[in-house]
Amino acid sequence: MADLVDRVRSFGANIVLDDNALRVVNGQKLPSAARSYIAKHGKAIADYLGSDENIEFEERAAIIDFDGRAPREWAEQFARYLSATKPSGVSEMDWSWFLTTCGRMIDEAPGVAV
Repeated sequence: MADLVDRVRSFGANIVLDDNALRVVNGQKLPSAARSYIAKHGKAIADYLGSDENIEFEERAAIIDFDGRAPREWAEQFARYLSATKPSGVSEMDWSWFLTTCGRMIDEAPGVAV
């Protein structure tokens, strides 16, 4: 479902839970097939958006986006890394270094901070 939400956002629309009801923001920007798919699979999409995993991801991305003043695309990708399981064959030390370096790169990127 994460890929679906990303695809919807790429069109300039969004899918959100509003008082436990699924709402499509800027739905007119989506192709009709996408709107039909969302309508047909609304329950599964709502379950995903309301899941603890998605809520944690959105919270992390929002903090990176707003507090860190990073572009949303960067914030979402970094939030995915932060939520990911360490790849096999990578030591805890190396994984920690990778995450820290990613965060530092976002923090120090020229022209990103407002």
